Amino acid sequence: MNIEVSIQIELFEVFPQIIATFAKKSENNISNAATTAIALSACSLVCYKVMIENIKIFAAPVQGITDCHWRNAHHEIFGGPDGYFGPFMRVEHKEIRKRDIFDANPENNSVPVFTPQILACQPKDALRMVEALKEMGHSAIDINLGCPFPPIALHHKGSGLLQYPDEVEKLFKALSKVEDVSYSVKMRLGWDEPTHWRDIIPLLDIIGPTHVTVHPRSGRQQYKGVLDLDQFNAIVAASHYPVIYNGELKNLDDISRMSKILPGIAGMMIGRGLIEDPAMLCPEKATADNYCELHNRLRDAYTSQLNGGEHQLLLKMKSLWETFLPNAPHKSLKAIKKATTMAKYNVAVSELFYSLET
Repeated sequence: MNIEVSIQIELFEVFPQIIATFAKKSENNISNAATTAIALSACSLVCYKVMIENIKIFAAPVQGITDCHWRNAHHEIFGGPDGYFGPFMRVEHKEIRKRDIFDANPENNSVPVFTPQILACQPKDALRMVEALKEMGHSAIDINLGCPFPPIALHHKGSGLLQYPDEVEKLFKALSKVEDVSYSVKMRLGWDEPTHWRDIIPLLDIIGPTHVTVHPRSGRQQYKGVLDLDQFNAIVAASHYPVIYNGELKNLDDISRMSKILPGIAGMMIGRGLIEDPAMLCPEKATADNYCELHNRLRDAYTSQLNGGEHQLLLKMKSLWETFLPNAPHKSLKAIKKATTMAKYNVAVSELFYSLET
C-alpha cells in the first residue's frame, strides 16, 4: 500500500474524531482558529504516523550514551525505532573491553531488535570480537567504518580505514569465513576525501551485507559541514545492497523531507536527534513525566553499575545533558552543568523537569 492511499484511509478513520473535537470546542466557545489548529495538528500527526510506518527507522549507536540502559529505557518508555544498534565494541590492550561485553550481552538487552557493532580494525581483533558476540548468541553484527574521531580514525580504524581499501578487503575476507553470522556496515563517504567509498562499495560483495548505513560526510568533517547528498545518491546507485540514510535527522519534518529527497533509500537511522528528544518518533509521549522517568532509570542503573563513586556518577550523568533536551530552560541546564555533588545535581534536575510541567 503506498503512502498516499494509506494517508487517505487513515484520515477517513480519524475524521469522526476530528469533527467531534470541532463540535466539543465550539460548545466551549473556542475560536475557529483554535479548532482549525487542533484539526490540522491531528491530521499532521496521522500523516507522520503513516509516513513512519512506511519506512524503517533505526536508533543509531552513539558512544557513551545509547548503551543497554538507554536502549531498554527508551524502548519501554517511548519506543518508535524498528531496531537499536549498539555502540561499537573494541579491543584495548589485546582484550575486549569489559563494558562492551556487558553492553552486548543479550541478558542486558530487552529491546526486541538489537544489533551489536564492532569497530572496523585489524582482522585479528575483529575476529576476536565476532567470535565473542557469536558465543553470546548474536547472529547479526554491524561493522563500524564510520567513527570520525581522530584518536580512533588515525589508527586505521573506523572511518580512517576507508582510505585503505586493501586493509578493508583483508578485514572483510577474514570476517566472511565466520559461519552463521550476517553483517551490515555503517560508514562515511571517506576519511579526508568524499570519494573513498568508490573503492569500498565493490568490496561489500565479500561479506554480502544485509544493508549499508551511510552518513554523507567524510570522517574529517566529523559532524560539521554540508551533507554531500550527491555522493550519497551515487552510493545508492552503485550499491547492490539496501542503503540506509543517517545524518542530521532532528525531527519528523527532517524525516519527511529526506524521504522525499532520497526516494531510493531503504530506511533511516537516527542518532543525536533521538537523544535530544527521545519522543521524536512519538510526539504524544513528549511529557515531562516520561523524560524524567528516562533520566531516573539511567541514574539508577549507573548508580548500581559504576564503581567510581559519586564523582564518576556525576560525570556520567552530566554527559547525558550535553545532548539531552537542549531546548530545556537555559538556567536549569546551566545549574546541572555547575553541580559539584549529586545532591546539587538532583535538585537542578528536579527543577528542570518541574519547569517543563508548567
